[in-house]
Amino acid sequence: MRWFHSDNHRFLWKDRRFLLSVLIGLGILIIGLECSELARHHLQNALRGEWEPDLLLDHLPVMELAYFLAWGMELLLGFLFVIMFLYPEYLPFSLKTIGLLYLIRSFFIILTPLGTRPDQVLAPKEELFYNLAYGSNEFFFSGHVSFPFMLALIFWHRPLIRYVLLVSTVLFAVAVLLAHTHYSIDVFAVFFMVPTIFGLSRFLFKRDVLYTHEQYTNAEAKYIPPMV
Repeated sequence: MRWFHSDNHRFLWKDRRFLLSVLIGLGILIIGLECSELARHHLQNALRGEWEPDLLLDHLPVMELAYFLAWGMELLLGFLFVIMFLYPEYLPFSLKTIGLLYLIRSFFIILTPLGTRPDQVLAPKEELFYNLAYGSNEFFFSGHVSFPFMLALIFWHRPLIRYVLLVSTVLFAVAVLLAHTHYSIDVFAVFFMVPTIFGLSRFLFKRDVLYTHEQYTNAEAKYIPPMV
């Protein structure tokens, strides 16, 4: 498996189409994150519904996992920066796909203003770090679970990275359920919503998918998926 080729960086960052695609990806990501933040503020000011019973949560113990959810997300972001440095060809497609994920998720957040369960473990409101890494007032669908799962689909042809991200997905899924920070439908829906959004992203950003293959030579090139 190729871990790092400096020539790859020099080749890609000299490609004007690659640079433009990265800038567009950053724009889509910023829009997605901003829409997500606006949806969160909307929920804070809107009249929220009553909390609902949940077949799974009603039988699960409540565990204090704020530190795991907060630091786990920070570690995941650090891991993401490392793999983006090792594989810069994934940068345009990843930026656009994650941006699209948060854009669509913000729409569903507004549609489901469910009330907070009385046994939900909340983020410490006085600490900005925890508020950024561990939001507690939006539900459908889980950002902690959808983020690593989407990355696993993006890096599916990189087995080691895929396994790390899939394990992270499972750990976050278990953690948000035990902390009662999400209804069970918010977690299980991820495995249906995220592949759909991923497929939409591959359709919308076909040109960027070409960069994710080592056989890439130009935007019109034919490619064979790498066997790694």
